[in-house]
This record gives sequence, structure tokens and C-alpha cells, in this order.
Amino acid sequence: MAMLQMILRKMLNNRWLVGSLLLGLVVAVGLMSSIPAFTNGVLQRLFVKDMEEYQQVVKSFPGGLLVSINQDFGAQDGAIVLAHLKNVMENEIIPSLSTPLLDQVTVLRSLPFQSVLQDQITSSPETAILYSFTNLDQHITLIDGHLPAAEPVDGVLEALVTEKGLMERKMVLGNIYELTTTHADVAAIRIKPVGVFKEKEGNDPYWFARSAEYNKGFILHEELFRKTFLEENNLVLAIRYYLAFQYQEFQFIDKEKLMSVVPELEENLVQFGLKKSDLSIQFPVSSITQKYDEQNQHFRNILWSLYVPIIIMLAIYLVMVSGLIVERQRTEIAVLGSRGAGRGQIFGIYFVEIIILGLLALLIGPFVGIQLSKILGISNGFLQFVDRTGIEAQMNGEVLIYAAWTVLGCMSLLLISIFFATRQNIVTHKQNAARVTGQAMWHRLFLDVILLLISWYGWYSYQNMIENAEKAAEDSVPMSVDVLLFFIPVLFSLGLGLLCLRIYPWLLHGIYWLGRRFWPISVHTTLVQVGRASRQYQFLMLFVTITVAIGMFSASTARTINLNAEEQIFYQNGTDIRLMVDWINDKPVVFLHRNPAMQEGSPGPESPKPPIQYVEPDFLPFQQLPGVEHATRVFVHQMAEASEGRQSVKEVTLMGIDPKEFGQTIWWKQGLLPHHIHDYLNLLGKEPKALLISRTLADKLKVKEGDTIMVGWKNIRPVEMIVYAIVDYWPGWSPVGKDSIYSSKQKEKYLMVANLPYIQSKLHMEPYQVWLNLQAEASSEALYEGLIQNDTRPTFLSNARQLLIETKNSAFYLGVNGSLTLGFLLSMLITFIGYVMYWVLTLGARKLQYGVFRAMGMSFGSLVRIIAWEQFFTFGVAFVMGVAAGKLANMLFLPALKLYLHAEKQIPPFTITSSAQDEWLIYSFVAITLVVGIAIVGVILSRMQIHQAVKLGED
Repeated sequence: MAMLQMILRKMLNNRWLVGSLLLGLVVAVGLMSSIPAFTNGVLQRLFVKDMEEYQQVVKSFPGGLLVSINQDFGAQDGAIVLAHLKNVMENEIIPSLSTPLLDQVTVLRSLPFQSVLQDQITSSPETAILYSFTNLDQHITLIDGHLPAAEPVDGVLEALVTEKGLMERKMVLGNIYELTTTHADVAAIRIKPVGVFKEKEGNDPYWFARSAEYNKGFILHEELFRKTFLEENNLVLAIRYYLAFQYQEFQFIDKEKLMSVVPELEENLVQFGLKKSDLSIQFPVSSITQKYDEQNQHFRNILWSLYVPIIIMLAIYLVMVSGLIVERQRTEIAVLGSRGAGRGQIFGIYFVEIIILGLLALLIGPFVGIQLSKILGISNGFLQFVDRTGIEAQMNGEVLIYAAWTVLGCMSLLLISIFFATRQNIVTHKQNAARVTGQAMWHRLFLDVILLLISWYGWYSYQNMIENAEKAAEDSVPMSVDVLLFFIPVLFSLGLGLLCLRIYPWLLHGIYWLGRRFWPISVHTTLVQVGRASRQYQFLMLFVTITVAIGMFSASTARTINLNAEEQIFYQNGTDIRLMVDWINDKPVVFLHRNPAMQEGSPGPESPKPPIQYVEPDFLPFQQLPGVEHATRVFVHQMAEASEGRQSVKEVTLMGIDPKEFGQTIWWKQGLLPHHIHDYLNLLGKEPKALLISRTLADKLKVKEGDTIMVGWKNIRPVEMIVYAIVDYWPGWSPVGKDSIYSSKQKEKYLMVANLPYIQSKLHMEPYQVWLNLQAEASSEALYEGLIQNDTRPTFLSNARQLLIETKNSAFYLGVNGSLTLGFLLSMLITFIGYVMYWVLTLGARKLQYGVFRAMGMSFGSLVRIIAWEQFFTFGVAFVMGVAAGKLANMLFLPALKLYLHAEKQIPPFTITSSAQDEWLIYSFVAITLVVGIAIVGVILSRMQIHQAVKLGED
């Protein structure tokens, strides 16, 4: 107990250092805890989104668990089978999933009966099946009649029929039907339909099968059906047990449980005695979940690769802080060793101290990780945040496991420096203290040279990979992961920073020597102080260097990835919004005959069909839609033909445009063509017969500018057009694409661009697309409302802005933008803490020196200027080193991003970009850190009793 009190007292005496160390541990634990928290949160969002999409596309409720048992007549007692199934579902399946249950229904189906109207003789009786439903009355709307009774009425069983079944079978409510069967020894059953129903409005999960399935049947009261056909006669052939869960509450982390439902349930029913061929179990969630195993690991790898820089910085920070703690207490450690304390005892004191800090970090860190995960979820770019629903990160066992391993790793790292410190006694400590002006260990080991050599090898490898990169297969993972891509730039920045610190003392000596005769006292003192004790500043300067360098690299990485994604979307779309509407036409109605015998005559040779005539709608309403800045007509025919002499090419994309309006409406990236795109549009505007063709088509037809080619399409007489220019790229068109929707093979695409009025007058008028360029502040919702008000129902609509939002909300871009932003913010935080901590300790240690300066007559202003110049020669120089390292890292390693994104054949071509705005944002963060730090230093300096530092008898 006394030992613990001593340790706590020692921690309080060094609260600044201990607090800084605790902060570093909490940040490290929080950062690593955010990996599983954020991954699970993003995948949970995608999981729910996939289930919602499944419901919309497949028109089936994804949260439904349907067990269908179809038996031969007399195979097993249906009542026993149903009781067992009910017991398994209610006592095992439902409790194990722990998810709210929306509905539960049991559908029983009898064997087929022969049905005839009472007292009527017919040679072809209809087939009729009897059904029962659980709680049917709560999920239907009665159209006519009433609900069936739970008991026979005068020996007649009352039943419901569907509305469509009533009409198809020409039934009349109240008529009695006799049902007989040859499969069982039962008397004729009399059924009377007494009510007609339809499903209640809305997407009721109760109806896992549409009511149309029961058009040929009679639906009895459940109690009556079970008593008559299940318990007394065993005439039930099929049992369908359905559970509808609130699928939004399914958790991705429970994927193993969700995937095991179907096989475990099937095994249970087979062991009960049912045949596997008689079973059918459908649980859409299970199949949706299976594809997430690969995505889960892939996304974790992405986060790990993006977290590499901040992990390295945290490791350096923890080593620095632990080193400062040990350095400040090294004399105490040496004295304890000299007075007989064993190394194990000394080590045990610090071990207990670190255990306490580790436990505190373990308690606080996971909650910090949850909050960091939510920050990641609202990031839309580097240091950009949007008003978006955050990630629903949750605390779970996996988060705690990551936190525990992080604490153990940090504790091991901290204990290493303490272990080496316990090897010294008071004599060796004083000897090492006298050699403080020597080289640092990393310089003696030439760590800077080693890191730069490793970085050079990484750069060389990436250059070879870029040069030899082959086209990525379309069915491969769209985003690969290479941890080294983000690790090598950190090593480069670290190595360059250490190299600069190696020559930094020589630089200071050179500056001092050049101005030794005219430097003011503040600069002279600073140069002497920093030059003689440069090792004291190296950790701080290294921190600032890496923070700025990695910040610049992260900003350029995020900007490059986001900008290329945005350019791809807008290039492929061509503009903000594309849409098409139906045109009035004279297309004949086609009647399909089910019976070929109904078609008179024999089919003869197919005669050419005349082209369909269309009526062009008024274009003005599109131009007046809310938020539209420019609008244009763009005719696109994917199956046009081009020929020159004997050469002919099919499946050519023909685009008809109005040149002026097209130029005002499109999105375009400068530099894709040798000349401005308006120059090409001007060529079209000068000559109605002018034609622009793609280089792929020019090479195929072997034509050049000025040649004439024939243009047309099926059943349309071709016309002559003149090639005015050849282009490699064009808005909304890609020079390569898939061979077909069933193949990943790439093939060349061909393009022709002509004047729309010429196409309409010389070829044929057909529906065109409407391209809309929206104002910067315009909203898509307002545009959609405008379309509804104009009674315009697009048959096709593509919104580039919405596609970009969906892309930014994807797991990859959330991870990239959030991780890079978080890494920079955390590095700034620990740099700020390290900066303040260093100066707090420095001011305390140099109180005597400042007192001597004051006693010699130096003014307080001169003292402040000394500290300011010291900031310039340490923090300022480190900042410049960081900017240089960051720009070099961008130049050397950003081109490798195309490997990370499989962007070797990207359209438009992959481009590296950086923004001055991002750089100024980084500079602003650094400036704020410096200003706040200097303010804190100034406050501490003003409160120091410097005049009491020099007193009689002090050494």
C-alpha cells in the first residue's frame, strides 16, 4: 500500500508529463478502437441499404424467414410436424435472433379436391384447395360478404375467396360447392363462399406470397381448418411457417448467427424425420450477409493502411513522452540503484505506474474510438464535414479486444525505455549527461540514411509497377489495398526530417558565424542556445516536420481520390442531369396470340417496316424548370452505322447536338483535347454536314479530316457527312467499354457527333435526351417537383450530383476521407500537446538561466524576443522542413495512387492534384497551434518569479 501511495505521489508531482502520456495512450486506444467500430458501422449501413434495395428490386421482404414443408399424402402426421416446427421457431429461432418480430403467420394447405357446384353434374370439375391463415382478419379488407364462421353452419364450411378468384371462377357468394377426393377416404365436403377480400393497402410483410396465389382456393377459418383437416383427417399436404423480422434491427456483427439459421433449422427438421427434399427454407438476409466477409476484411485493410501515418506518429509521441519522464527522473533512478535498489524493484515502480495509466486508457479509449468513428462518418473530404447522419458505431467485444491489444502494445513500448534506464547507476548517469551534446542515437545508427534508402526502393518499385501495370479485370475488387503506399511516404518524411536535423546544427553555426558581429543579443543568444543543445529540440522539430508533411500528403491524397471520382461521374454523365421522356408516335399496337392456330395464314417473308413517326414535344418547359441554368437537346443512337468505301463499322454511337447550347450545358475537363472543346463545336456550327469522329473510328475506317463518310442506321437511308475533326474524348462517351453485360472483356467504342437539325431533316427524327446544367445552389428535389408539376414523367433520368453523393457515402470514400482527416487532426493534437509540454518543462528547467539574464540587466522584452527567436529557429524551421518533405512526397508517391485505385485505364485519365486551399488550411492549423502555444508560454513566463531564481548561495 505504501508503494502505491509513493507511485501516486510521484505521478502527481509529474502531472504534466503523466497527463501527456495518458492523453497519448487514450488517443492510441481510441484510434485503434475506431477501426472495428467504424468498419462495423459502415458495413451495418451498407447491410441495411442492401436489404432495402433487395426489397425494392426483388419485391420480397428481406427480413422474412419462410419454412415450407411439402409432404406426400400420409407421410407424417401434420399436427405433430406443425407442433415441432412451431416449438423450434418460437423457442430457438426467435430468441436467438433477438430482433423485433413484425408478424408471424402459419399457412396450411390441404390436398387438392375436385370441386363442383352442388346439384350440378359436370365432366370436368375444377381443382380446389383449402387454406387457413393465422390472424387473416387483421390483414385483409372485405369487399363483400362476411368472415367465415369457426364452426360448420348446417354442415357447410364457410370460406373466403379472392376478388380475382371470384371473377375468374364465375362464383356467386352463397352458392354451395361439393369437394371430393380420391386420395383419402372422406365424405364429400360442402363449402360455401361467404366473403370476398383483398390485401390491405401498404407493404404488409404478412403477405410473403401475393393473395393471387390463392385464386383457385377456399380460405377457411383457422380453427375450423385445423380441427377438420389437420387433427381429425390429416389432409394437410403443405405447411408454410413465416416470420417477418424488423430487418433494420439485424446487426452485421451477428453475421455468423444470421448465416447459420438456415442450415441449423434444416438439420433440426431432418433429424426430426422430414425428408430434405420436402423442405424449403428461405431467409434472404442470410444470402445478403454472405458477401460481406470479403468486404469486411477489405475495408479493415483500407483503414489499417490509412492509419499507418498516425500510428507511427503516436509511437514516436509515446516514446518521446516516456523518454522525457525517464530523463526527468533519471537522477532519481540512478540514486535508487546506487543505494541498493534492484533493477526489478525500480522497474516494478514504473511498471505499476504504466499499468495504472493503461487501465485508465482502456476505460476511456474505447468511448473515444466510438466518437472518432462518428466523426469519420460525416467527413466529405479532407478537413471537410457535411450535415450527414453519422455512423451508428456501437461498443462491442471486438472494440474492447482492439483496445486491450493496443494498451498492451503501448505498455511494451513504454517499458523498453524504462528498462534501459534502470541499467544506469549514478556514475554512468553523470557520465552520459556530460555527453549530451553528442550525436543522437538515430544519427549514430544512420537511421536517416536507412529510411531514405527504403523510401527510394519503395519509389523505384512503384515506378516499375506503374510502367508495367496491366489492365485490371472488371470483375476484380475495384479498390485494392497496399499498406506500403501510405507507409513509404511516412518513412520518407521521417528520413528526410532526420537528415535535415543532422545538418541543422551546421546550418545554425553557419548563420551564427556569418552574423556574429552584428546579431542582436536575442538572436545571438538563441543561436548559441539552439546550436549547442540541438538534441533537446529534435523530437519537437521531428514532430512538426512529420505532421506538416503527412498533412500535405493526406490532403493531396484525399483531393486526388475525390476529384478523380467526381470527374469520372460527370464525364460519363456529360452534365448535371440527363433525362428522356416518351414522345407521341404512330407505332402500331402489337397483339400477342397465345394460340398459334388463331393466327390466319402462314408467315411469309418479313417486309421492311416504315420508320416510326414521332412528334417532338415542346422544349421550353425543360428550360424553365427550377434551378436550370442551361438546357440542350442531345440525340444519342447507340446502333448507328458508318461506312467509307468498302469499309463499314456498326454499333457506332451517333450523337446529334445543338453546338451552342451543348457547349453551355456540358461538364468538361480542360486538357483532354488538343484545343478547347468550343473550337470543335464551332466547326459543327459552320457547316451543317460537319462531323466529328472518334480516333477509334478514324483508325477503323482509315479516314482523316476532310474525308467523306456515309452515316445512318437500320432502315434509314444513309447520308453523306464530312469529317471536320477527330477527337479522343467527348462528354458522355468512353472510348472503351464492356463487350456485353455478360462479359468483362473490353472493346473499342466508336463515336460520331453531328448537328441535330441536320440529323432530323436528312435522316430521321427520333426521341432525344434532355441535358440540364443546374445552378450551383439548385436542388434536385426542386427540379423533380417541377417535372411533376409539368406532368413530365421521365423514362430515363441520370443525376450526376446524386451519383456523386452516393459515391461519397460509400464505404471506401467514407474511410479515405474520414481516416485522412482524423489522422491529421490527431497528429496536430499530439503535436500541440508535445509543443506545450516541451516548453512548460523547458521554462521550468531554464528558470535559473532567465534569472541570470534578468540580473545582468536584460529587459523582459528581450527575454520574450529570445523565446520568439527560439520558436522561429525550431518550430519555424521544422515547419519549412515539413512543407518541403510534404511536397516531395506528393511528387514521388502520389502517382502510385493509380495502382491503389486500378486507374491505369480510367476515363478521363487519372490526374494527380493538390489544392492551395488545402495547404493553406494546414498552414492555418499549424499557425493556430503556434499562436496558442506561444500564448501559453507567455502566460507561464509572466507568472514565473524569475527575480527569485538568483539568490545567495545558489550554484
